Amino acid sequence: MIAKELITERLNPLRSNDTVETAIDYLVTEGISELPIVESKRVVNYGRLETLSAVLDKDQLLSEVIPLNPHTPVASENQHLFEMIPILAANELGIIAVVNHEGLYSGIIEQKELNKLIGQSLTYRGQGAVIVIESDERDFSPATISRWVEENGAKIVGLMVTQTENRRFRVNLKLNTPYAKPIVQTLNRQGFRVEQVYMAEDNDERDGAEIDLALRFFDL
Repeated sequence: MIAKELITERLNPLRSNDTVETAIDYLVTEGISELPIVESKRVVNYGRLETLSAVLDKDQLLSEVIPLNPHTPVASENQHLFEMIPILAANELGIIAVVNHEGLYSGIIEQKELNKLIGQSLTYRGQGAVIVIESDERDFSPATISRWVEENGAKIVGLMVTQTENRRFRVNLKLNTPYAKPIVQTLNRQGFRVEQVYMAEDNDERDGAEIDLALRFFDL
């Protein structure tokens, strides 16, 4: 699953012209420790409860007490959930802001929702690629897909299935190997549309190192 599919509807961002008191009240009410601060539709930083509580003048605006951070950690709408975990871990965040392709604020994802999805789908302690495919309902057979994967010397160790707006299945396959290219070729030959490949050493070198941090983050 990708970021734009995981955005929560229950949380709103803080605004740079909110007062510290307003921000604290909202964070406490929602039971969270931080939220992104948005100014002109761009995420400029995070407002953390611990930091805001230490401000003496609670009538000050967030823009007066929280500095602009041009490198504020965010997720893009098309990032896979496994790619977001290292961002959360590295920045000690309980939520993460999502931005669109123009860098404009799009929504918020809660770490606890990612935890739930990871807990449901990730059962293997080692490295492995994630292949995202789209399938017609009549063509979707976990047993058949598993056989094709195993014919390439790999196994499926995690599986998530969601339904798209056009009533097709989007299937996230977590493999026990970081080598996905032959499996992708097989799936393509069988008529599946491979949407994306993540954390594969033969696809994108960036993702191969991130899974260790993700697994440590969830103690898996």
